[in-house]
Amino acid sequence: MVYSFLASPFADAACADHYAALQAALQAALQADASTDTLLLGNLVLEDGAAPLDAVVVRPHSITLLVLVPRGGQLSIPALDAGPWQLDGALLTGADNFDNPLAQLTAQRQELAAWLGSRFTPAQADLRYISSVVLFAAPVSYASDVELALKSAPNGFRLLSAAPHLPQALQELAGSGINLTAEDLAEWAAEWEAFTQARQPTAAAGPAQSARYLGEKAKALWRWLGADDVPDDPAYGYVPAVSAARTQEKEQLEQLRQQMQADLSAQLQALEAREAERERSIAQLRTELAQAPAVAPQAAALEARLADENREKAALEAAMQASRAESAARNQELDAKIQQLNQLIEKLNSQPIPPVAGPSSWATTTLPAKPRLPRVGKAAVYKQLGAAGSRATAWLNEGRRRAQELRAGHQRPRVAVVAAGLAALGLLGWGLSHLGESPPVPYQENGRWGYADAKGNPVVSAQYTAATPFQDGRAVVAKDGIYGVIDKKGQEVIAPAYDALYPYADGYARARVGDAYTFLDADGEEFDHFFSKALDFSDGYAAVLDHRGWYYIDGPKIPDKPVALFTEAYSFSEGLARVKLPDGYTFITPDYLDDPSRGTEPFGRYNQATDFDKGQAWVMQDGRTFLIDKDGAEVK
Repeated sequence: MVYSFLASPFADAACADHYAALQAALQAALQADASTDTLLLGNLVLEDGAAPLDAVVVRPHSITLLVLVPRGGQLSIPALDAGPWQLDGALLTGADNFDNPLAQLTAQRQELAAWLGSRFTPAQADLRYISSVVLFAAPVSYASDVELALKSAPNGFRLLSAAPHLPQALQELAGSGINLTAEDLAEWAAEWEAFTQARQPTAAAGPAQSARYLGEKAKALWRWLGADDVPDDPAYGYVPAVSAARTQEKEQLEQLRQQMQADLSAQLQALEAREAERERSIAQLRTELAQAPAVAPQAAALEARLADENREKAALEAAMQASRAESAARNQELDAKIQQLNQLIEKLNSQPIPPVAGPSSWATTTLPAKPRLPRVGKAAVYKQLGAAGSRATAWLNEGRRRAQELRAGHQRPRVAVVAAGLAALGLLGWGLSHLGESPPVPYQENGRWGYADAKGNPVVSAQYTAATPFQDGRAVVAKDGIYGVIDKKGQEVIAPAYDALYPYADGYARARVGDAYTFLDADGEEFDHFFSKALDFSDGYAAVLDHRGWYYIDGPKIPDKPVALFTEAYSFSEGLARVKLPDGYTFITPDYLDDPSRGTEPFGRYNQATDFDKGQAWVMQDGRTFLIDKDGAEVK
C-alpha cells in the first residue's frame, strides 16, 4: 500500500504536478509488486524557519530524501558540492539559498535524521544510511563533467530523470541498515492520518473541527511565547543586563502577540467566508422552497436541507464567537504579562547601582538589541549567527538563571548575591564580545551573492555568482563560474582562476582546472602535481588518483613511487580509511602507509563496505551484511 500525506500544498504549480507524478509512479510500482509498502511525505517542514523537505519516501529497507526539480534539459555540474549546477545553461541552485541540490540534500539529511531519531530505534533504522535523490520532471542529458563529478558523490546519492525511474532506484538503494516492517509503516501512516484530520480543516470540515483547530493554534502559539518565564517578583538589587533582557522579552511578546492575532484573524476570516457562503445557500433554498408546490415531495427535502443549513449556521456562529472570546482572553492575559514586565523594568531602572568592587565596565554592560524574529524560530536565528551565537545564547541563559537566583537573595548574604550577578554579567560581556566576531554570511541581491554581518548589513557587495559560508576566515566565491577565495573583508586571497574550488581542509584547498585536480596551500600556492581525481585532506592525508592508481599524500611533496597503491581509496575517518585491494574492500590506518607489510589486520576482505561513523561501519561478506567495530569484530 502507498500512504501519501502532503503536509501543505506546493506554492509552485510545477512542483505540485511533479509531486503528483511521483505519487503516481509509486502507486504504479505497487501494482507490480504488492509486497512493498510505501509511505510518502511531501512538502514537510521539520523546524520553524527551515526550508521544507520536498519529499521523503519510507520503505521497509530504505528511507530516501528527495529534491524535486520540475524541469529537465542538459545538466552540467562544474563542481558537485561547491557552487550552483547548470540546467540548460541556467543556474540550478537548491531551495533556501543552498548552493545546489546536493548541498540542500546534505543539510536536510542531517535534519531528517535528527527528526526521525525520536521515531525509530537504532534497531529499526540506522539513520546514517538515509539515501538521497535529485528527481527531475523531464528527461535529462548529462554534460561531460557530470560523470566525473559523480565519482565523488556520497554513498546512496542518485540523479534520476523523471518519476517512473524512482521505484527501481529505491530497490537499489535498499540496505540492511533500515529494518522497518509493514506494521511500522501502517502505524506511522495512521498517526499522520490522525494528525492531518486534526490539524488541517478543509472547506467541508465542520465548525467544531475548525474551532478545535483555532484553539490548538492559539494554545501552541501561547506555549511558544514563553510568557511563563516572566517573574512574579522583582530582582534583588539592580542588574542592567536583567533590565535589558526584560525589555527585549517585552518587545518579543508584543511582536508575537501581533502574530497570534494575525493567525487567528486569518482563521476567523475563513470562517466568516464560509458563513457568507452558508447565507447564500440558505437564501437560495428559501427561494426554491417558495417556488415549490406545498405538497410536492421536493418541498419536504428542501425544508430538511434548510433546517440543516440553519443548524450549521448556528454552529458556525458559536464557533466564531468562541474563537473571538478565546482571542480576547489571550490578549488580555498577554497584556497583563507585558504590563508586569513594564513595572519590573521601571522598578529596576529606578533603583541605584549597589557599590561593588571590580571593573566599572561590568556595571554598565547592556545587551544589544535582539534581531527581530518575524516568523522564524529563535534557534534558526542563532544557528545563522554561528558558534559565537551559540556561546552567547548559553551566556544569556546563564544570566537569566543568575537573575532568577537574585530573587531569592534574602536567603543568602547580600555580597554573595552581588558577586553572582557580577559573574553573570562578566560572562555576558565575554559572550557578546565574541558574538561580534561571527563571520559574515552569504546573501543574494539581483541574482548575485555577497556577504552580510549578523545584523544583515552588507560587508562584501553582491558581486559573485556563487558564495560559500566562511570557514577559518575564508570563503570560496565564483565570478561567472571561475572560483577563488576571499577573506572576511572581501579581499582576494586567491584570485578567481579555477573551474572548481573547495573549502580548506587540514590546511589545503582542493582545486580543479578542466578535468585535473590539484591542491593549494594556505598562501594559495599550487602543488606541482595534478591528479585525475582527488579527495579533500582528512586526518592529514588526501586520497589521489593518477596514472599509477590511487594512493595517499600528506602534503605538497608527491612521492616518485607511492609506497602503497589501491584500486579505490577514500578519505580517512576516525583514524581509518576504506580502500579497495584486488581481493576486496578493507580498512587501513596511517601506519599501513609507512609499511604495507604490516597488513590490514584485524580487518578482513569485504564485498562492500562503508566508512566508519561513530566507531562502526557496515560491511558485506559472503552474502551477509553486518556492522563491525574498529577492532574488526562483528557488532551484535
